[in-house]
Amino acid sequence: MVDIGVDQQEGFKFLAQYALRDDTWEGPWSGFNEEGFCIANSLSYNYSGAEYASMNNDILDMALRYCKNTSDFEALIDGLEKPVDVRANFAVIDAQGNAAFYEVGPNGYTKYDVNDPQTAPEGFLIRTNYSLAGDQDRKVGEDRKIVAERFASEAIMSNQLNGRYIIQNMPRYLIHSNGTVLYDVAPATWNDETPTDFDGYIPRYSSTNAMLIQGVKAGESPLLTTCWSITGPPVATVALPLFLTPNNMLPEKAMNGWLSEKGQALKAIIFPYQENTTKVIDLSKLYNREETGIMQRILGIEAEIMERGSNLIADARLSGSVSEESLTDFYSWLDNYIEGEYKSNFDDMVSGVSPSFSSETRHSEWWDLSGIKQFNRQSFKGVIIGKQRKYLKY
Repeated sequence: MVDIGVDQQEGFKFLAQYALRDDTWEGPWSGFNEEGFCIANSLSYNYSGAEYASMNNDILDMALRYCKNTSDFEALIDGLEKPVDVRANFAVIDAQGNAAFYEVGPNGYTKYDVNDPQTAPEGFLIRTNYSLAGDQDRKVGEDRKIVAERFASEAIMSNQLNGRYIIQNMPRYLIHSNGTVLYDVAPATWNDETPTDFDGYIPRYSSTNAMLIQGVKAGESPLLTTCWSITGPPVATVALPLFLTPNNMLPEKAMNGWLSEKGQALKAIIFPYQENTTKVIDLSKLYNREETGIMQRILGIEAEIMERGSNLIADARLSGSVSEESLTDFYSWLDNYIEGEYKSNFDDMVSGVSPSFSSETRHSEWWDLSGIKQFNRQSFKGVIIGKQRKYLKY
C-alpha cells in the first residue's frame, strides 16, 4: 500500500519515501525537510562491496533530520567513522541555491557541483546506478543514463526543462538508448496485442514510484518547496503536488493506498506476461495510435492536476506561502477529481484484476511517503502525522 505522511519526531519535519517489503519498512529513498533541504539517492553498483551498502538509507534519514544545506551534508559525511557501509549517489539541493551530486563510497565522497560550468556545462547532472568515481568496467544503468541525458538535452533545446515537464515525461519516456522509439511503432488500437521488449527504458517493471522535488529561489520561504509525487507505477499513476504545512495537510487518495492499488492493477494489464518475463509489455495497452493506452489516459487525467497545481504554486509564490484555505480547497477537488476520472477511465479494465505480489521478488514493493519507520508494523501499515500514529489493517 502507499501512505503519505510527514515526520516531526526528531530534528526537522520532513516528507520522504519508504518502501514496504515483507512487512518491513526500508528507506528513506528521497525527501525534503522544512528548511528546504532536498535529497535523493540511488545505489551505486560499481563500488566494491555494493551489496553491503547498509548505511545508504540511514545517511539519508540523518540528512533530512539535521541538514539545512549542502555544507551540513558534507559535514555529516566527513564526520562518519570510516570505512562506512555506503555506496550511493546522493542528489542534494537546498534553499540557498546549491545543487550537487555526491558519489559516496566507504572512505569518502566525490562532489559534482551543478553550479560549476566545467562540471555541468549544460546546467544539469544525471546519475543512475553507477558512479563516475567508481569502477568504470561496471556501469549498471548506463543505458538509462544515456536516455535521460538525451531527454534533458531535448527539453533544454525546446525550453521545457522545468519540474512539470520532467515529472510528466521523464519517468514515462519511451525512447531507448539504442534508438528504438516506441511512440513511432505504436499499434493502432487497444485490441492490437503487441508483445514488446521493455528492457533498458527509463520506466521498468520495477518502477513503483517517482518523485520530483521542486526547490525554492533565493529569499523564498523553504515551505514553498513542492514535491510532485507519483505514488505508484509512473506509467499507470498520476502525479500529485505535496507540501509541508503546519497542520500536515495531505490528499486522501494518496494517503490511504487507493492510488497505489489502482496503479498496480493497471500495471498488471501492461505487463501481462510476467510469469515468463517482466521485461515484455503489451504495447497496445500502454500506448496506441487511437490514444486509449493506459499511459495516455493517465497523462490526460494528470493534465488538469498539473494545471491547477501549477496555478496554486504560482499564487503561493506571489503571496509568499501556501495558504491553508487554498490547499484545503485544492486537495478536496483533487480527491474527487481523481476518483471520478479513474472510475470513468479504468473501472471496466480492472474489474476482477488483482495485482500479484510475491514476497520472493523485490518487485513486490509498496511505496510509502511518511517519515516514520521506528515501530513494528507486522500485519499493519501505518502513517504518522506529526506525532500521532494511525494504523490500517491490510
